[in-house]
Amino acid sequence: MLNIFKKELKDTFRDKRTLLLTVFLPLMLMSALVFFYEKMMAPDEDIQLHVVTEKEQQEFVKGLLDGKENLELRAVDDVEVTIQEGEAVAGLVLTGDFEQQIAAGNAPTVQILGDEYSENSYIAMSAIEMALTQYSQAIVSERLGQQNVETSILTPFTVNKVQVIEGDQSVQMMSFLIPMMLVIAVGIGISSSAADFIAGEKERRTMEALLMTPVNRSSFLLGKWLTLVILATVTGILTLGIVFIEIYFFTEQLKAGLIMKGNVWLIGTVALLIIISFAALMASALLLTSIFGKTVKEAQSYGTPIIMVGILPALFITSVGLNELSTTHFLVPILNVFAIFKELFVGVIDIEHVFLTLGVNIALALVILALGRILFTKDKWVL
Repeated sequence: MLNIFKKELKDTFRDKRTLLLTVFLPLMLMSALVFFYEKMMAPDEDIQLHVVTEKEQQEFVKGLLDGKENLELRAVDDVEVTIQEGEAVAGLVLTGDFEQQIAAGNAPTVQILGDEYSENSYIAMSAIEMALTQYSQAIVSERLGQQNVETSILTPFTVNKVQVIEGDQSVQMMSFLIPMMLVIAVGIGISSSAADFIAGEKERRTMEALLMTPVNRSSFLLGKWLTLVILATVTGILTLGIVFIEIYFFTEQLKAGLIMKGNVWLIGTVALLIIISFAALMASALLLTSIFGKTVKEAQSYGTPIIMVGILPALFITSVGLNELSTTHFLVPILNVFAIFKELFVGVIDIEHVFLTLGVNIALALVILALGRILFTKDKWVL
């Protein structure tokens, strides 16, 4: 078994193509994700958005949008056409006698034009709507003042929202982003090696020769599995290490989520154990697909859905609060990786949750490996 393990490890790191797929491709993908989410979390004030209005209303709208630093206003002949041609993201159309109508106590119509399915347009439309709301409240206050009515009648009570669970938007984003990167990096990183380890030997017709060596089939399979576990662990640690460096030195929004409370070394140790347990689980699952596959291509087509399924918990866990995490979340494989990282990023180390996550992942990895061993002893699946 040890000889198989050494041989596969040496072959893997000697092959430049495998190194590219195992290490550099996941690193490039994860780096791109880091800067994508950093840009997505940038404050709206950092984005310059072009908005338009009619020439007759330019001065009034300019005063209305005063203070909205991210909106760049200009006057055009046709607001709707300008937006449709992509020269502005939103526009404001007022009636020609808008100010006179207001002064007369009437209710003139205001149109905010844009595309609510566009993020930039939605931001600009929301900013214009907020400016109009403030202007409307000022008019109401002025009219109440003219009739000697206290403006406090409009606000019978004050609402204060209090955040009672630790963590802000940056922490929430990191607790979702890091596990997702781990799943993608490990899945993509070892998928080609896993497919080649068994299906590749069958496709090259070298499996028969290997099985004629004194090494028994269980040791042969275990050696391949250990190699995959090491590869997956190295890929996971290396990818997350580079990602943490990029976030710390090259981002502002995501960096705020790296400020962990509690014992950083203990959190790091728990994270390392979680990565190893997840690496073992993915190694078992992808090695099983390699046994099923008769060719490398067939094995990879079996393994791709497993990687895709691994990303699904990311869509679910973002809507779950830290105080809503229950034992169930830590009993479901892969979902428990997202759940445990959600706790770690706010400095929570729940021993029960940690052991549940490690136990479930390792137990399932061994069950899948045992199933693979049963199949591997049958010539139907090996030759």
